[in-house]
Amino acid sequence: MRKRAVLRGRGGLFPALAVLFLAEVNLEATTLVYLPFEKQCSEAKVIVVARAVKQISAWDETRSRIYTDTDFSVEEAVKGGISGSLTVRYLGGTVGELAQSVAGSPSFTVGSKYVLFLEPGSGGRYRVVGFSQGCYQVLSESGGKATVKPQLASAEGVRILGGGKAKAVGLLTFREFLAQVRAQIDRDNKK
Repeated sequence: MRKRAVLRGRGGLFPALAVLFLAEVNLEATTLVYLPFEKQCSEAKVIVVARAVKQISAWDETRSRIYTDTDFSVEEAVKGGISGSLTVRYLGGTVGELAQSVAGSPSFTVGSKYVLFLEPGSGGRYRVVGFSQGCYQVLSESGGKATVKPQLASAEGVRILGGGKAKAVGLLTFREFLAQVRAQIDRDNKK
């Protein structure tokens, strides 16, 4: 978890040094158990294509962690029959001048489109399956074909257990990726 703190106080050497040393401290790394694509599909109760429309970060009840709620507009329900909108909560965010980030935690950019593998969380919100393993950003390329990129593939400070690595599905077009998701859901339903 990274914490960035801004200290205020009277001038002097100590406050200046404290800011230098505490400005950004890497407190720990994240270790995740590898979740293969097939398990992402089967463990997700909801799979949607959605666009991030709004984000709000806040402290938890104990003021020890920051979380962010991202509201999404659902463009297509692939599994779970969700329509309209939904909210995804994840650890990390910025409140005032303090930011916390957790390596491997999903994060979203308002206006961007994602394929999300979700499970129910608290308070009617959802969380991404496998931390950020079930989060795929839809990218547009110059040729007009959209591709998908697994968010975990570019995460720093993450160690993956279980012999797997995030697969570079960026070579698949968005439509090819959705076809693979649907085919896996069909296989799961036939079991």
